[in-house]
Amino acid sequence: MTSGLEAVSLPSPLTMALYRPAGRLGLYVRAFQVFSAAPDAVASVLDFGGGDVSVPVCFGDPVVVEDWQGAAVPSAAVVGPRRQAVWLRFAGRVDQVNISFFPGAAGVFADVPMPELVGTMAAPAEVWPRDFRQAVADLEPLPAAQRLRGLAGLLLARLEPRREPGPQVREAVRLIRASRGRATVRALAGQVNLSVSQLERSFTRHVGIGPKQLARHTRVSALAAEAMTPGAPGWAQLAVKYGYADQAHLSRDFRELTGHTPTWLARTRPDADFLQDALACQRRD
Repeated sequence: MTSGLEAVSLPSPLTMALYRPAGRLGLYVRAFQVFSAAPDAVASVLDFGGGDVSVPVCFGDPVVVEDWQGAAVPSAAVVGPRRQAVWLRFAGRVDQVNISFFPGAAGVFADVPMPELVGTMAAPAEVWPRDFRQAVADLEPLPAAQRLRGLAGLLLARLEPRREPGPQVREAVRLIRASRGRATVRALAGQVNLSVSQLERSFTRHVGIGPKQLARHTRVSALAAEAMTPGAPGWAQLAVKYGYADQAHLSRDFRELTGHTPTWLARTRPDADFLQDALACQRRD
């Protein structure tokens, strides 16, 4: 059910292993992220947000969203798309599998209106039936590989093709990701044979946010990931590479979406690591 294990060693106390689902599930689930940490460790993660919907399955202490008034995320809650990055805090006993869905894909499993989920979460009891929630809880004593197989099977059993977003939305999402967020809405609409308004309505319904918003988040996330690599180009070069008008445009977009400046990102570089659209680092406001 899963393939492509990628272990990520982080400078923070947090450890993440990434599993890419194989087969049919891989069309909908971007990754299973398995988080663990040393006992009583505390780790901060800046989640860049965007169109991904996630379901954190917590077998230890819940992750806390600091920017949502310190809200603890219950196990198997459905965390919706976000227009701005948020800080997450892992503390206590960290033992979590985060299910990360591709933009527009979560509704195939969870019958939740995506526009209503933007910037918030749905409680497990509002989304999943009791037997599903119990089956998830029953996975706790199992090793990671068996947990992932169990979660994959539970998800596939709930797959509802009638809630598919349609090939145009899926292709537009793919094009945004392939272009690292540089695709314009007009160009996307033309490539998937929809009008701009049709594409925007379809995105609002299935992704929760519009194609322009998703493209902006994708671009900032890709840029931040490259900026964190050794020998990365300077900000002016990155601005050109990622299609910004100039470095000031890059800085404004970065700050609006993440709440931080590129200078802040540069300061965190020695003590941080980039992991799938998020940054594990010590929080410095």
